[in-house]
Amino acid sequence: MSAKVDTLNDFPDEILTHILSLLPCKDAFRFTVLSKRWISLCHSLSSLEIDDKGVNNSKDWIYFRRFMDKVMLSPRAQSLTLKSLDLGCWSQLWEDEPDDWLEAAKRRGLEKLTLFSFNLRLAPSSMLHCSVDLPFLKSLIMNQIFFEDKEDFMKLFFGCPKLEYLSIHGIKANGTIVEANAGVPVGGYFKHLSKLTRARISLISVPLIAVYNVKFLSVWIERSLSDKEINSFDKSLPMFENITRLQLSWSPSISVHDWEVVLKMLQNCPKLQTLTIVKANNSTTIDWEYPDHVPECVSSHLTNFKVIGSEACEADFRFATYILRNARLLQVMSIHHSLHANLSSCPRISPTCKLIQ
Repeated sequence: MSAKVDTLNDFPDEILTHILSLLPCKDAFRFTVLSKRWISLCHSLSSLEIDDKGVNNSKDWIYFRRFMDKVMLSPRAQSLTLKSLDLGCWSQLWEDEPDDWLEAAKRRGLEKLTLFSFNLRLAPSSMLHCSVDLPFLKSLIMNQIFFEDKEDFMKLFFGCPKLEYLSIHGIKANGTIVEANAGVPVGGYFKHLSKLTRARISLISVPLIAVYNVKFLSVWIERSLSDKEINSFDKSLPMFENITRLQLSWSPSISVHDWEVVLKMLQNCPKLQTLTIVKANNSTTIDWEYPDHVPECVSSHLTNFKVIGSEACEADFRFATYILRNARLLQVMSIHHSLHANLSSCPRISPTCKLIQ
């Protein structure tokens, strides 16, 4: 073993650091028992991917917390840049917030933060004494995170002025799904997201005005909207001047898919080139009538249109023919085989358009 270690130590730091970066974080730090040199190399890793899988009892939990303290709080690491932190928190033993670890990551110039959890609760104190300040953060991914209060969730964005990518799913506050505009004034919290270019959000959790500037947008519609919410949706829908790719996905729990919602989005996406619709396989579609107008993006920019989970129903057929008849630059339409045969004989305005299944 000693000979192998000596051989490894002959490599320059750059190669050894690359080798360590390919290993799971826990395994990389286990190598520190081989040589003191490996301690500094491990702490110099700019990306950390850590999860608590296998932590099933209090003894495991103590070891895990000690490991996290060693990785995140060691004096050796404090002056080194940490660009990415991916933290998976699945254990039922989580009780405390990861305040110290997140604060240490923030001080090290964190650019990408990914949090996955079923039990992790966050408050602004997790980001520095009731004030969120992540000036270097460019990417934020949060899945199944609990906040003490829905306003805490909104405050998170206020301190991320350089955010370029946002992915939010399953956010809850006080045990309920966070809903945009539900008693919290959101405008001021999101006004700093001018650099955001890509976003994956839930329609009810993040107001669309927050992602007005993006080039790529994926929206998850996780439940049916009430008449009041639909009215609010219509009034608050911003103009997406920069969007070129849009994906709208309906949850399987929704019994009704409405093409009118799609059309409203298209009207506010003048430069859209690629449109993807993901329908729930068990959905039924509200009857849809041909509109008397054509959105600018459909007539002048749309090149790709894809529907996943379409049905052999009249409304789906009508919307597809509407696109074929009005999308002058359409190159590819990807549609379910149940509609493909009927659409193949439909007139299309684009001479280069191809139908695929």
